[in-house]
Amino acid sequence: MFGEDLRLLIPAALRQTYLNTGTLGPTPTPASAAACAAEMEWEEMGPGHVPYYLSARDKARQFALRIEQTMPKGTVSLVHNNTEAIARVLWGLHWRAGDEIITTDHEHPAMIFALSSLIRQFGVKIKVLRVDSSVSLADQLEQRLSPRTKLLAVSHVSYLTGWQLPVESLARVMRQQPDARVLVDGAQALGNIAVDPLRTGADYYVFCGHKWMMAPVGWAGLWVRHTRLQELVTCWPPDGDYDPHVLEREELWPVDHVTGQGLEYGSRDWLRVVGWSVTWDYFEEEGFAAHAIYQSGLALEAAREVALIPECEVVPCPRPEYRPTALMTIRSKRYGAGLAEKLWQRGIVVKPVNAYQGVRVSFALFNTSQDVHALTEGLRTIDA
Repeated sequence: MFGEDLRLLIPAALRQTYLNTGTLGPTPTPASAAACAAEMEWEEMGPGHVPYYLSARDKARQFALRIEQTMPKGTVSLVHNNTEAIARVLWGLHWRAGDEIITTDHEHPAMIFALSSLIRQFGVKIKVLRVDSSVSLADQLEQRLSPRTKLLAVSHVSYLTGWQLPVESLARVMRQQPDARVLVDGAQALGNIAVDPLRTGADYYVFCGHKWMMAPVGWAGLWVRHTRLQELVTCWPPDGDYDPHVLEREELWPVDHVTGQGLEYGSRDWLRVVGWSVTWDYFEEEGFAAHAIYQSGLALEAAREVALIPECEVVPCPRPEYRPTALMTIRSKRYGAGLAEKLWQRGIVVKPVNAYQGVRVSFALFNTSQDVHALTEGLRTIDA
């Protein structure tokens, strides 16, 4: 389901031109209704009703297994958001002072802040690749790689511009250091482009449900390559009764290295994941690849139209190995990031991007050519 059929199920898309799925995707009413119904049942039953609680958690686990079918050769854990998933990886690895992490200057603050915490706590060093450089990311990585390099942390799709970065080639370079790992931030990828974490070369791949997947806020995922799960010390033992004096004896409880449940410990609203399972159905109906083609087609249509507007331009990919997606940034020579407010006044929801003096536009499954026309007409007549 996509286009006009899906649009009719999304109130936000009916009352305005919603082009900010890259921040938060509006949830279709069937998914919201399913989540709300589960929430009401949860409250009526009493969230502390043990059999009901365990049943809800098991259903969430079944959904995680469903995701694993789309992302083979890895274990999926369900977490609250990408920030939590990133922290589970970064704080789950062993660090020594002087260890090096390589990242890019297009990373989301969730990644930057988490890396900053490692600098303060462990004394690791960060090296930054320049996405806009005339030198390829792979060549920059070759130059910065050293025996102290322990991790590459990189976005699959830039949150600033929507460019799909060549993570596969970067992962191949990283294999020169057998003990180094690759963490890929797929926040702007799943639902925007077809995603296969194994194919990217990732050891850890994080993704969320509340952007392109249009699920209710509060659910994300962490994919861990099967052979890497045992490396994360943030895995917890299976549920059970434990004697705290074991800690005094410096003993270790057995840890679950088979399923993703060892990264899911803690109370949470398990039942609301049902909203994500409903939107997941939309993507499986036609296939993730087919939906990516539809969305990127709208972005290409918009790019052609924006090219005819003198005061605006789509920020172009600086290198041929970067690929455009359904996310794009439009630079305004006159208004800069202030263009966002001008468009908001016309009922067009976008995101300001100060770094590129413009706005970020996201085309999702529920968008149509009607939205493309509304955007370009708004840009042409912004001062009318």
